[in-house]
This record gives sequence, C-alpha cells and structure tokens, in this order.
Amino acid sequence: MSSPTLETRAYQELRRRIIFAEYMPGTLLSENDLAEQLSMSRTPIRAAISLLVTEGFVESYRGRGVLVKEISFREYTEILEVLISLQLYVINAVERRNLKFDLQELQRHLERQQQAKDSGDIPGYYVSYLDFVETMIYTIRNQHMLGVLEQTKGKFLYRMISYRKQFPHHQPYKSLESNQKAYEALVKGDLDAARSEIMGIYTATYETLIMNGII
Repeated sequence: MSSPTLETRAYQELRRRIIFAEYMPGTLLSENDLAEQLSMSRTPIRAAISLLVTEGFVESYRGRGVLVKEISFREYTEILEVLISLQLYVINAVERRNLKFDLQELQRHLERQQQAKDSGDIPGYYVSYLDFVETMIYTIRNQHMLGVLEQTKGKFLYRMISYRKQFPHHQPYKSLESNQKAYEALVKGDLDAARSEIMGIYTATYETLIMNGII
C-alpha cells in the first residue's frame, strides 16, 4: 500500500484537530504556522484547507488566514435528524426482512459510552454513540447509508465536542440513556419501543434547544 500524499496527510490531520476541537470555533489559523506544525510546505497545507472549506469546516481569507467555522445548532439538529432517520429505517427493514441485530456489538459500544461518560472522555462518549448507530445500520448491509453516516460524523463530533469544551458544566447523558433503553428493547424484540427511544433522542434535543432559545 502506498503512503498517503502530503496533501492527504495535511487534510486528515487538520480535519482531526478541528473535529476533536483542538482548534476551537473562531480560531484564526495561519498557513505558515500550520506548515511549521506539520513539518511540510504551504502547498499541501493550502490544498488541505481548500478541501476543508468545501466541507464547511473553515473559511479562508486572503491575507488574514483561515477561520475555523462554528457549526450552528440548526445544522446540528438537521444532522441528528439524518442519524435518527437512518436508525428508524433500519429497524423497519429488520422487521420486514426478519434480520437480527448484533446485540453483542451494540452492548460493547454502550459499555464504552458509559465508561467514557464516567471518565469525562467527551470525544469517546460521542464516538461510541456513533459506533452504536453504525452497528445498527450495518445490520442491513446498505453501503450508501453507511456512506451518509460517514459524511455526517465529522460535523456531529465537532459540534458536540467543541460545545462541551466551551460549557463543561453541561454533561452529556441523553444519547446514552436512550441507547441503553433502545438496546434493552431490541434484546426483548420490542421494535416499537426501540423506535420510540431512538426518536426520543431527537425530541429531547430539539425541545431543549428551543426552550433555551438556541435555535
């Protein structure tokens, strides 16, 4: 297997730093500083920035630098709608096709999410949540749906990790609680209850944002 190009390495590393909130929203980055940090010339840095602009993570200002954008909670709720819709469709498909969820793998993700919550590992908490979603989707072997999930992961993680860093007193719990109840329903074969719990993640999140005047 060939080694990744400098452009690819720069893109992957800068994207990782943004997603995991090493660069917080509103941070102004310099191409020169980034090139120095990554030990490469400005050319691959520039190419990587262009890709990140296309994805909506940054804005580039000639002569000023690169601004790390904030993902709005409006956009976050739209991403959450996509995740919930995928899960609900999968449950319906499992019911129609008489398929079985990988309950053991789902339980592993729940345990990791609980461990992350207990240890204050915010990135790990949300990564485990997305792993739970991915395992559900994998049940029906739909590669396009898995691709959609992959496209939404970055912004979902970035919004939530950066938010928790900005407001550490707001501790996450809802997705874990709902996933646990959804898992218990799946173990019992109660797909209606599983659907209700998964939908509850969106309902609780949306109502909280509305009540707090965030969206």
